[in-house]
Amino acid sequence: MAITKTNFINYSRCPRYVALDDLKKEKLQSMVSLAEYRKEEEEEYIKEILGNMFDDGGNDLIDTKNEHLEVMLPYYNMVELLAGDLAPKYFPGTFKYSKSTTDQESFDCMIDNIRYLCYVDIYNETADGFNIIEAKATTTKKYLDLGVKVKDDFGNSQVHSIFMKDEKGIYRLLEEMDVNIEDYMPREKYDVQRAKLFDKYSGPGHYVYDLAVQRYIIENDLKEHASLALVDKIHYYLTVLNSEYVFNGKYECGEPVYETDEQGNDIVAYFDLTKITEEYMVRVELDRQRIVSYIEKLCIDPCPLGIYCEKKKTTKCKYSGICWNILPEKNSIMAYLDGHHGFKDKEGNKYDRFDLINDGYVKMLDVPESLLNREKNIIQHRTVATGKPYMNMAKIRDGIKAIEYPIYHLDFETFPCPLPRYRGEKCYTQSVFQFSLHIEKEPGVCDKFKDHYEYLAPDHKDHREELVKKMCEWIGETGTVLVYNDSFEKTRLKELAELFPTYRTKLLKIRAMIFDLMNIVKTKSSLYESLGYDKKEASMFNYYHADMNGSFSIKKVLPLFSDLTYKGMEVGNGIDALVTYANFPKMNELDYKHKYQKLVEYCQQDTWAMFCVLEGLRASVLESVK
Repeated sequence: MAITKTNFINYSRCPRYVALDDLKKEKLQSMVSLAEYRKEEEEEYIKEILGNMFDDGGNDLIDTKNEHLEVMLPYYNMVELLAGDLAPKYFPGTFKYSKSTTDQESFDCMIDNIRYLCYVDIYNETADGFNIIEAKATTTKKYLDLGVKVKDDFGNSQVHSIFMKDEKGIYRLLEEMDVNIEDYMPREKYDVQRAKLFDKYSGPGHYVYDLAVQRYIIENDLKEHASLALVDKIHYYLTVLNSEYVFNGKYECGEPVYETDEQGNDIVAYFDLTKITEEYMVRVELDRQRIVSYIEKLCIDPCPLGIYCEKKKTTKCKYSGICWNILPEKNSIMAYLDGHHGFKDKEGNKYDRFDLINDGYVKMLDVPESLLNREKNIIQHRTVATGKPYMNMAKIRDGIKAIEYPIYHLDFETFPCPLPRYRGEKCYTQSVFQFSLHIEKEPGVCDKFKDHYEYLAPDHKDHREELVKKMCEWIGETGTVLVYNDSFEKTRLKELAELFPTYRTKLLKIRAMIFDLMNIVKTKSSLYESLGYDKKEASMFNYYHADMNGSFSIKKVLPLFSDLTYKGMEVGNGIDALVTYANFPKMNELDYKHKYQKLVEYCQQDTWAMFCVLEGLRASVLESVK
């Protein structure tokens, strides 16, 4: 049997994964083909890319489909090649890298009659050893945010990271630099942040563990081939996209050229993780021993659910649908808001939600109220138990009163490309290619078609300024720009204002006019405190229905106030939208016209949904007065 690096990482999740992966005794001497290995790696990388398309809350994640892989895979492959092309600027010696696995350096070793193998993205041979450089489609922010926040003399926040660039421009831990850690942060805080690198289910720790498994296989390969002296001469690096890099808009033959930007940033950055991965070796060996025991037993029986399932992430276990079927689809214990913080009884004893699940508390109502120490959870429990929705009519009424007319219901569709496509963009910029606008002149006065305005980029050329011009033309100087989850639209408007100074004043005006419809359904403490509510009531959500299942997304709220539905729509969610847009260049004229119209209909549905939710909330308030 041959275990790839990706399988090693997944097999270490739990005993059941191995059995469910259909490992059979007759496979123990088999090898895995290069194509199979590459497919495993690509699928894991695409999960990471897709993970950058969602907010940190992990709500409403959509399972990866093959068409999404096809859209994103070229960008990941380009990350590897860019990292390889730039490597000679930072490292001496010769390099071996390619998007084709057959041309990559490989290592394998035999331990307990099981072969372990890995391929190296960038193999760098030096005069006395070699460097291993792994490319990942994440960004430097994931690592540079490990640290403490401090304010400068002007009150601006910045992070003092546990990483610092050396004289060559490579990031290293502060402890490896000639600096005093205490000048940057207290040592105990440094240690806390550093420890996150050893949590393989955290964002940064995931990639470090990946590189550590790589190191484990390489070192055992060298030991097996009597090259032990080389072990101490190898350095291990992670290369990721530089979150500070700004594309200057240069193209050759229609393709972006990622030169060093005006601030001296390269498109990728390198982190030396040699010391950290060395500390990981004992852990990886223990994981390998556990994997062997799983293989020997091949126990398909259910095992406890836990953080290793990564249920709410794009990296979730592919068998989670099997193991998690013990939970009801609706109103399980996982639907409790802030449930990841656990629950407490009256004596202050804390209960982790996974412990409760594994003890049989799978439904929301299985959890006794005595364990619900958050008022919001008590309201959820009672809402499900009684079947009656919770509404704070006064807050909803006052929230609606805060909206000025006319209302411009606005929604953006974006393409979160790992690599910047247009001038001024960064890696993973949410590049706006479409917007929808419904104008409600007076309360309830809006026609789905006559009062609808939209813009959709017809191709992959840079149409952002044209989009901005149309938006500024159709949105007036007074009223409210209504969105759902305003941080997204506010960030896009700020980015566009910086890119197009001609429209800066108007774009910032539009941004200042934004009101978040979610604030009326959920809440916003600052808004309701300004309206005279005390902190406790201001922080409590305004509406909750059992059908929301712990989510305040508009797709959960919409059916509660309208018959409008996304079911049956050819383009029915954000991923469908970006895939449709991404495939424009591949379509024939007939398919293009059809898909273009379906994309218009989808974005139109998003803004009309906001109108319907507002109408429903307004009707509920009026009904309560009668």
